[in-house]
This record gives sequence, structure tokens and C-alpha cells, in this order.
Amino acid sequence: MSTQIVSLEEFVKQHGGKRAIRRILLANNGMAATKAIMSMRKWAFLTLGSAEALEFVAMASKDDLEANAEFIRLANSFVEVPGGKNSNNYANVPLICEIAKKQNVQAVWPGWGHASENPALPRALAEMGITFIGPTAPVMHALGDKIASTILAQAAGVPCIPWNGD
Repeated sequence: MSTQIVSLEEFVKQHGGKRAIRRILLANNGMAATKAIMSMRKWAFLTLGSAEALEFVAMASKDDLEANAEFIRLANSFVEVPGGKNSNNYANVPLICEIAKKQNVQAVWPGWGHASENPALPRALAEMGITFIGPTAPVMHALGDKIASTILAQAAGVPCIPWNGD
């Protein structure tokens, strides 16, 4: 049987990390945010012995709040964001960075869709000293380009469907 690690800081140190990430902004909503919270809490419980070792700040639009969305109930706190199209909220890089700074989070989890595909987010967060939970900006840029990502996959030996740039 493995020994239970007492603290997040101890876990990070034992695994060669430099800084513990305890407070996370969820820059997404719905099922993505719900699954993220549930998965990370399960990891914290199984690894650290406490589902409360991590703290989640959710971004929530008025529609999310009116729907009594599960991710809001699961989060430790939330920040109301403008409703409407995602460029007003979950894809709005300056807004995400502003909330991350005001909420004093160590990391931002973008989920999928929205700002998770915008290389400007990891770049801006890195400048602020906040960890982006996802690929780096250069990787995101390369994989977001269909031609570049196919060339990259072929170079790595990943079987690809033939295309006219082969």
C-alpha cells in the first residue's frame, strides 16, 4: 500500500515541481467545468486524502446562474461574467486574465472550445506568472493549424489520411 501524502506542497516537492497550484480559475462552463471540478477533486482525494485540497473559482454568466448550473454549485466561488456570445465571457482573454488576477489564482483551466484554442491566453497568463493548464502557445498555434498539425503528426510517424500536401 502506498503512503498517503499529507500536503499538496509535499506532493509537488516529491515530484520535482516548483510551485503548488491550489486555486484554479475555470474559464469554461457547463459539462466541461463540471467534469474538471469532479476529476480534480477525485485526484486530490485519492492522492492527497482531501477533495478540498484544491479550490475552484468558476466564471458564470447570468444564464448559468439562472439555470443553477452544477459547476457553479461545485465550485468554491464564482465570478459573474457578461452573457451572450463567448467573446463576451469564456473566450475573452483580457477578461479571463483580469478575473485570474483579481481572484488571486495560481492557474487557469480553459476546458475545451472558447479560449482553450487561443494562443494569446497562455501567453498573457505566463506574463502574469499564472499557470495555464493546457498546451503552450507555440504548441497550440501549431496544432490549431490543420496543415502544420498534419505535417507535425506525419513527422512523428502518426498515420494520417493522405492529403494534397503529402
